[in-house]
Amino acid sequence: MGRFDLKKLGSGDRFSLNKSLGLNDIRVELTFNGEDLDVQAWLLNEDGMIVNDEGFVFYNSVNRSEPFDKAKFGNKRNYLQQTRPMSADGAVLGSKDMVEGGIEVINIDLSKVAPEVQEIAISATVYEDGKTFGDVANAKLTVIDEETGDPLCFYELSADYNNENVCIAGRFILNDEGEWEFEAEGKAYDGGLGTLVEMFTEE
Repeated sequence: MGRFDLKKLGSGDRFSLNKSLGLNDIRVELTFNGEDLDVQAWLLNEDGMIVNDEGFVFYNSVNRSEPFDKAKFGNKRNYLQQTRPMSADGAVLGSKDMVEGGIEVINIDLSKVAPEVQEIAISATVYEDGKTFGDVANAKLTVIDEETGDPLCFYELSADYNNENVCIAGRFILNDEGEWEFEAEGKAYDGGLGTLVEMFTEE
């Protein structure tokens, strides 16, 4: 039995990541069947815009968990597959470039998040062109205490996104007391990653 009861969230529900409980190292798992999904993180300021270029953490990010070493990786393709995308402050490690799979993972160290970051949005996109969430089954986002492995809460992505190929699954939000909370969101859009880039980028 873990320290916490696993909580199922609905859209708009929140889970408090209270610092007094030692909830700093967080793992976010996106699990699914059917079509492949990719997961991304967006480090946002108080205006809801990414704080810098590295604030968009996705499989093809230039900023990685370790520098490129030709002797070790051979080429950039291997480098992208064997390293993880990372935010500038080192707080967020994105998922590796998984061509296939039923799980995508993001790690967040809340103690390292830069002061200007007020939210971390977690999004999911359908990998293959022409496919939508209607082709994906059992998509679920689970927030886990990395230190203990205890799942804290989960959110089942809607099965009704038949025409959409990208969604904001949830957000880590810094509240007025300076504590982080996870909020399930589940807003879906058509247009792929480009839709979210426009949403979270200054004009």
